[in-house]
Amino acid sequence: MVEMSDSAFNDDLLEKELFGGDSDELDGTGIGVGGMMGMDDDLGGLGGSSTEVALVATAAAVVASPASDRNSGTAARAAIASVQVKPRGIRAPKLDIALDDPPGEMTVLTHPPHTCRLAPEGQRACPAYNILPTMAFLNQYQIHAITATANMRWVFTGGEDGYIKRWDFNATINGKQLLTQTQRHPYVDSVSKAGVMMSYWDHSDVSDSGVDVLSPVYSMDVHSEAMWLVSGLKSGRIGLWTVRHDEGRRITLLDKHKGPVSVLCISPDEFGLVSGSWDRAVLYWDLNCGKLARGFAGHTSQISSVGFRPTWTTDLYHAHQDQQQQQDADHSDNDGSDSDGSDDDGNGNNVSGNTGNGNNGNGNDSFDSKHASPVLMTTSIDGQCLLWDMRAPRALPHSLLPPQKTPPWAAAACWSRDGKRIYVGRRNNTIDEYEFGMGAQPVRTLRLPLNSGPVTALAVMGNNRSLICASTDNVRMWDLDQPTGRRATVPFQIIPGHHGGTVSSILVDAASRYMVTTSGTRGWDGASNNVCLGYEVSPGR
Repeated sequence: MVEMSDSAFNDDLLEKELFGGDSDELDGTGIGVGGMMGMDDDLGGLGGSSTEVALVATAAAVVASPASDRNSGTAARAAIASVQVKPRGIRAPKLDIALDDPPGEMTVLTHPPHTCRLAPEGQRACPAYNILPTMAFLNQYQIHAITATANMRWVFTGGEDGYIKRWDFNATINGKQLLTQTQRHPYVDSVSKAGVMMSYWDHSDVSDSGVDVLSPVYSMDVHSEAMWLVSGLKSGRIGLWTVRHDEGRRITLLDKHKGPVSVLCISPDEFGLVSGSWDRAVLYWDLNCGKLARGFAGHTSQISSVGFRPTWTTDLYHAHQDQQQQQDADHSDNDGSDSDGSDDDGNGNNVSGNTGNGNNGNGNDSFDSKHASPVLMTTSIDGQCLLWDMRAPRALPHSLLPPQKTPPWAAAACWSRDGKRIYVGRRNNTIDEYEFGMGAQPVRTLRLPLNSGPVTALAVMGNNRSLICASTDNVRMWDLDQPTGRRATVPFQIIPGHHGGTVSSILVDAASRYMVTTSGTRGWDGASNNVCLGYEVSPGR
């Protein structure tokens, strides 16, 4: 064995730092020394030959310095700091998932969106809401995900126990089953109705041995008419289940992710699916064939939320409403009366199942492509918030930057009802508000009390003015039109119910008449009180 002096050892390390040694060698910390300063071509590399010449000259100056300076590391640090390194450019992260060949179809670009049902005029014009908890859906385990049909007929929950549960929301609202005195003890006095569970089924996954095993439900979304349901498994697979017919039967497993599927979002046309996982990948699936259509690579941490911008769907809805009003006016001029077969709800909104462009949802002959500008928002747990133009397959995402001195963390984000603003919850008791198309910096920051804890769930009410934000201590309703200066009044009010547990999700129906909150950690840090509460919402002053 050849012994090396301290000076020779330092010279050897310096040479590896400056010029890169064998890529298989490891330094004392276990990090490969080859290309440590970015000379590896896969990591971007250094600038031109002038930089390499500067490095050689600097290394020669260090070697010629006294041994005492070399041993102390002063010369080495000064030499490295004196070199002007110019990177070749930032490269987009590569997707470490193989795409299908041929790939699936980007259905959100070729199919019209499903009908968008807006809140009634009274719900949209009110300055605030009265939100009162009246229902408790009893669970013994953490609830990581919740979803519901478009008309809130059925509510589905899933969590750590590995079961998907279907609740009859109408029966629960009408008080078909009441809580006992013992069951009411942990809740506020207004909670008296018990959730009516209709059925449940195993959230099973296929193990390596071929035997079905239970998996926690980390994410979930359901078809608007409950024809099928998708759920995220711990193994990285996505389960597709039947609901209305032969309930609980697993149709197929979509297998591409390499970690737990943390978020799922059905596309507005309901023919596609967006999934995000702990493997940092965001994927778009074509549900007509079960193939992967596109992958989005840009995040550096686990995906925490995804969401489509709602404006383009709403625009098509208004266009459809105008078309319907024109047709009704023409028909009224012809025979002086409306058709007897019209199917409207109590607010005069058409609920016949037509799509936003007047078609029946299967064809796209009259689908105007100028409205098809879907934008996808994705966030990761390290604080990244990226916006993707679904029409551009190779375009880099637009990044929304956090303010200075903000911890890199984001577990929840949501769009405003009009699609013009984005809200991102942070770890330091704040919510950043961004204007869509107005740059990468937030326009303002909403600050909660210092002891409130991280913001883990967000939702916007139908008036586009009330923001529901959940943190560790409780759930608040923030009035976005109130000033936030030092002398301003308190711009939020506390919603009774949750206290002392991590809120995993907030579900608000399209008409803003009901709200459901769940408690769970979604597999991340935090504590849960295993509570799922239902709220009745009414317009306030």
